[in-house]
Amino acid sequence: MKNYYPITILLLLHTTFVYLDIYYIPHLDSAMHLLGGIALAILISGLLGNAVANGWCPDMGRLITFILVTSLVATGAVFWEIYEWLSDRYLGTYFQPDLDDTMKDLVLGMLGGAGYAGLGFITTAVAGQHGRSIRTDR
Repeated sequence: MKNYYPITILLLLHTTFVYLDIYYIPHLDSAMHLLGGIALAILISGLLGNAVANGWCPDMGRLITFILVTSLVATGAVFWEIYEWLSDRYLGTYFQPDLDDTMKDLVLGMLGGAGYAGLGFITTAVAGQHGRSIRTDR
């Protein structure tokens, strides 16, 4: 699967949900923020893995990769909340009813990204760095 498919599907779902005005369904917004963090982590991990595989950047190791992916997902979550605030302010939407909702959304996005990055941290310890198999000829 291409690493941009999940984020593309999620953005299409978001557009559809806004168009159909169904974000009032309980927990739909929370699920979308959690899945958004996961989808963004998949995209960032894939881009980083491709950059390393093509020699565009050095392999930074599992810990730095985990920190980088988690940090970039957190940054993406902040930018998404800024988008929601701008949409509420200038387009009359109601994505951010209160500060509690905004903080919950940020935490869920970061948890999704950190969860996926953590899974990558664990699995690369078993299967080798960035999905490559462990070399047995050393």
